Amino acid sequence: MYKLEQLYLFSFILIFSSFLNAQNIYVATNGDDTNDGSLNNPYKTFSKAISVMNAGDVCIIKGGTYEEELSINKNGTSDNYLTFKAAQGERVNIKATRVLNGWQPHSGNIFKAAVNMTIESRFRSVYHNNEYMDIARWPNNTDNNRWTVDCTPVNGGDGSHFLVSNIPDIDWTGGLVYYLGAHSGTSWTRTITSNSTNRVNFTAVNINKWPFTPHNPTVWRNNPGNNRGQLYLFNKLEALDYAREWYYDSTSNMLYFQTANGKIPADGTVEYAASKFAAQLRGDYIKLEGINFFGGSIKIHNNADNNQIINCKITHGSEGHDSLTNTSAQVGEAAIEVLGDNTLIKDCTINHSSVSGVIIAGWAAANCTIEGNLISNIDYIGIHASPLRSSGNNVKILKNTIINAGRDGMYVAGSDCEIAYNDVSGSQQINSDSGVFYTVGNANLKNNNIHHNWFHDASAPSYSHNPNDPGKAAGIYLDNNSKGYTVHHNVVWNVSWSGYQVNWNNTNLDFFHNTFWNAERAMDSWVNGYPQENNKIYNSFSNTGDWFTGNGPHEFDIQDNLITATSPFEDPENNNFMPKPGSAVVDQAQIISGFPKPYKGSAPDIGAYELGGTSWTAGINAIEDTGEALSINEAELSKIKLYPNPTNDILNIVIPFNLDKKDTFITVYSFLGRPVTTVSLDENSSHIKLQLHDLASGPYIAKMTFSNGEVFTSKFIKK
Repeated sequence: MYKLEQLYLFSFILIFSSFLNAQNIYVATNGDDTNDGSLNNPYKTFSKAISVMNAGDVCIIKGGTYEEELSINKNGTSDNYLTFKAAQGERVNIKATRVLNGWQPHSGNIFKAAVNMTIESRFRSVYHNNEYMDIARWPNNTDNNRWTVDCTPVNGGDGSHFLVSNIPDIDWTGGLVYYLGAHSGTSWTRTITSNSTNRVNFTAVNINKWPFTPHNPTVWRNNPGNNRGQLYLFNKLEALDYAREWYYDSTSNMLYFQTANGKIPADGTVEYAASKFAAQLRGDYIKLEGINFFGGSIKIHNNADNNQIINCKITHGSEGHDSLTNTSAQVGEAAIEVLGDNTLIKDCTINHSSVSGVIIAGWAAANCTIEGNLISNIDYIGIHASPLRSSGNNVKILKNTIINAGRDGMYVAGSDCEIAYNDVSGSQQINSDSGVFYTVGNANLKNNNIHHNWFHDASAPSYSHNPNDPGKAAGIYLDNNSKGYTVHHNVVWNVSWSGYQVNWNNTNLDFFHNTFWNAERAMDSWVNGYPQENNKIYNSFSNTGDWFTGNGPHEFDIQDNLITATSPFEDPENNNFMPKPGSAVVDQAQIISGFPKPYKGSAPDIGAYELGGTSWTAGINAIEDTGEALSINEAELSKIKLYPNPTNDILNIVIPFNLDKKDTFITVYSFLGRPVTTVSLDENSSHIKLQLHDLASGPYIAKMTFSNGEVFTSKFIKK
């Protein structure tokens, strides 16, 4: 017993001694690496701070802009992380870009400056006043909208050439061609080898293999007109003829650029990508907090485990074009690349990426949690990329808000994963044949749980389908051979295709208590000759379409569902899917054996909400479904409505009369968390019209703070 007490005492002394020895180390833009790293004598570089840090130390970064990559190759411990955080109340920007000055006239409105851009060519990018600029191209990006691909139709061709009308009469040899097939499932990029004014020859692809098989100019698939896909040509100086375009000549090390107003760029306004990464973590138990990263991604390397990224902002994390040798329709790049186990990414803002937002690589990472993040404007090249793209096992994806994606809004392909309380919208901006939630299966049961999510407002682009066919943007899409999913208490609304879409050999799929509103159809399946077994649809609601019933080995078990155009909900047009008392869904569902579900009344309700239960919500401020009734205040807060959403210049906000509005105000925050306007409420009014004329297009957060301390937040989009 005495020896055991000695051991406990020794362990306590070690832990306490480690805590006492932990130190704060400061870095500042005006610091000096010959200093001692104290508050009054900070270091200048991250590398110096890291060289003296030990487990438990905290590197406090003073406000300012840093161009040094945050590269960390040391370990913390489970009790003593290595922490890197912004100083309290100060804004820290770590940029993978460099400012370029010294601009001189070149020709007309085009200016030039000498620079050695050493980054790999496909990751080169240029920013003016922090906005992404276009590589010189034809056709031009005339609407300054990265979601409209601004292509020209392809009239014919094969695996080594395209036929196109009215190509500018310049030598495109050595330039690049971006191609989006008629099927619009993915894009690809290749080097141009020669051209005429109606033909482009390029480095050949094998149109007999995926992904080129359905995505090549010999294929007409679901596409209006006679074209065989669409393309643009880019990366030639002779094509630099429009505002916001640039070209880099690697032979002369010269950057050419035309500003939006045609004037010479002011000093300090143009930046170029100097590094692919803004931060790299190569050790264990490292924590990043409250830091803004720009123009480069964060990579957590293989075997760098138990790391955390908390309350950080990553803007333009991974920009550029596709690999010129890509044969998989996928890329490994993302704004945050996770190759380490037990990674936590929480409360972060990720905005703008040519490819994915967060990638969890299943061959290297498992047991990760992605929670409470705001992710927007992801996959501008329209490839198989996603705001959240995970193939890792035992991953939790919780309470994220996702807005605008080129393809799927979320892709999860690992096993034993939970996907819950996410608000995902605006997917399929470029691609078709995908879902707001999307996955592809294999021979194994995945044991994945998808519950209490909002998947909504996705419509495949018009160029991807005939006018009489639905655009293939599904709500929940369990594609080829998906097996072993439990999908319950989700709401899908305003999608141009199926609420559920399943294909090929699907088995052991349980669809319980889901609600579909304004999906083109409730459900569909492309069987393609495969058996579909042990699939259930219970207690779900749709206002359109039918369930896929199948027959024989394709038959679905369908029980106690309701399809009717008559709304049983309080206000579905404003996304309130709580059942009305006495409506057709109340107490009409079955109790499912082995599936615990709290309910009020004599039986459960059909659909995703239970009358008298929690008005659960999804996204970064989600209210979880406790199975219990809300308090009066919570119930009233849940009835606050914002409409229309998306909106143009006016946002209507309706607040219940019985909420005390005295000394209450609304603050609107930009996507990056900056307050842009604050309005006090009239305590006698329940309807506020918020003027948005002066706000730029994009996502915002409206936050209402009541005098009793209650807080209500909701996102909206300004068109």
